[in-house]
Amino acid sequence: MPLSRHQSFVAFLGLTATWLLTHRYHGIHHDGLFYAVQTLAHIAPERFEHDLFFAFGSQNDYTLFTPPYAWLSQRIGLGGAAFCLLVAAQMIWALAAFLIARQWLQGTYLFAGVALLFALPREYGSLEVFHYAESFLTARIWAESLVLAGVAAILHGRIRLAAASVFGAFLLHPIIALPGVLFLAAHHWHKYWKWLPLLLVITLVAAGLLPAMDAEWIEVVRRRAPFVLIDEWHWEEWAEPFAWIGILLAAARALAPARNALLALALTGAAGIALATIGGLSKAALIIQAQPWRCLWLLKVCGLLALIALFMQRWRCSAADRWLLAGFGAAALTANTLGGPVALILALLANALWRRDAPPDVSRWAAWGAGISLFAVLLETLLALLQEAGFLLERIHGGIAPSAHWPLGDLASVFDGPLALLLPPLVVALLLAARYRPLAATAAAAICLSAASWGWYRADDLLQNFLFNSVNARPFDREIPPNATVYWEGNFLYSWFLLGQGNYASIQQSVGVVFSRQAAQEARRRLARVSAFGSADSDIGPGGMLTLARERPPPRLPQQADLSALCRDPILDFVILRQSIGASSRPRWVDPLGNGSWYLHGCEDFRPADGGENSPPPTPAAGTRPETSRTSHYGRGAKIP
Repeated sequence: MPLSRHQSFVAFLGLTATWLLTHRYHGIHHDGLFYAVQTLAHIAPERFEHDLFFAFGSQNDYTLFTPPYAWLSQRIGLGGAAFCLLVAAQMIWALAAFLIARQWLQGTYLFAGVALLFALPREYGSLEVFHYAESFLTARIWAESLVLAGVAAILHGRIRLAAASVFGAFLLHPIIALPGVLFLAAHHWHKYWKWLPLLLVITLVAAGLLPAMDAEWIEVVRRRAPFVLIDEWHWEEWAEPFAWIGILLAAARALAPARNALLALALTGAAGIALATIGGLSKAALIIQAQPWRCLWLLKVCGLLALIALFMQRWRCSAADRWLLAGFGAAALTANTLGGPVALILALLANALWRRDAPPDVSRWAAWGAGISLFAVLLETLLALLQEAGFLLERIHGGIAPSAHWPLGDLASVFDGPLALLLPPLVVALLLAARYRPLAATAAAAICLSAASWGWYRADDLLQNFLFNSVNARPFDREIPPNATVYWEGNFLYSWFLLGQGNYASIQQSVGVVFSRQAAQEARRRLARVSAFGSADSDIGPGGMLTLARERPPPRLPQQADLSALCRDPILDFVILRQSIGASSRPRWVDPLGNGSWYLHGCEDFRPADGGENSPPPTPAAGTRPETSRTSHYGRGAKIP
């Protein structure tokens, strides 16, 4: 049944509330930091010439995203530019997803499907590192928006518009755009599927001819960014793509008008995983760098919408259909555990069932068996919901007795986990209520939107305001030239966003090692020196070996000899520490965030007379160093752009 304008308006309010509750804005953080500093480097490249992140190029060299970001930041500030560009990208993303859904869904199913897409967890790939529709500004969300617009254009029969949209995505982020390119190719040449074995052979030969990563380079990537190497994935991470491929194949059988597009999406997923596997086996640098497994983001988005379309088309057909659809729903909820093999098996059953004119009868024992199987598949999800319900009770208690865990009655924090599954039913309930009680439904939707808006903006913590939303005097402005290279111990963000210039080294600055062997080697060299100095900024252990956090020796208090050894590197000009080293008094800066004082040390005062860089970094001396700095999430979880 078509929805009235009033029902559509109420559903729109509910969808907006769902988005705000599940996409809260925390400002410039996570990978948004790297795109923000690329903007500063675009404006003043000489200031970041020797920064480890930029030493051998960055994603700045492969994207047209930075120039408009830089242009806008020069006019309204970095924080304001990030906010405006992110909101615009999210609006385009949501609109493109809605246009895709509208081709497969209608009525209540349309808004339920889009709400489910907004509400479900958005991570994909290994270690839950990457997410689609991110809540911080990167080129990725803009590229995703354009790829989704390309898929929507294909569904509307606008081939040229789709090609232009995917090409635009490629100019912004080639890795994210690659699934769009594969989708266009699969949609155009799907009739020639018999040539796929020959194409696979050609790909294998080409992979063998491409330059390969050597063992040293691979080891750095393996320890710094294992999620880009598909041979490092666990079995459940391998299974996830096949859950969405199975759902898309089943939808292609049931949804005749969208058959070609759905088959092309399934083929895109299979091609992406196959390419990633070939890259893992051959160690071909170009394939590993392209990360073709990232097709999973597009599979997941379209697979969720296709699943709702299956429910709309087949739920009322027969009991057998309903059991199949329930199985597909369980596979989607458990895609990263048992969902992959379950979806493929169900896709085979659905293909056999939907070929027949009459559905089979489902016996009682088959229904009981299916129910037990569903319960087993969903057990983990049910336990997670119960756990979140316990957390919710704690949060409600925190709302009655105010605490720091629930600031200002932040209702949005309730839906950070599995409880977000409650939001799509809420949208459907509002929509149904609008049919009988339009004014009451509108008021309820407005209240939900107001509550969601209240907790949406979270870019108001002290560090966020200090770095991006206020004008601050540059620390050590008289002593540090703008083009000097600084090592600010444990605080590369201060070097980047307070000083506005390059930082010598930190773990976070080595995120690009997969894209350059030289960057990987330089990261090992600098981090080894930082480790010998005694800083926790490094993941290099004694002997120059990469170590995990649990394997690192405790940080220690550096001595003058350590600083002298660190300053042997002619690239380094200044070191900023929490303590003053040497007999002379050092320039001092008091941290306004309450983190104590910082002392500036010029390397010219500590560099040995020979000024050489030939001697290896010293082995860390015995002794431990107490934790003196506060840990911030702004530098954690960094990953490859």
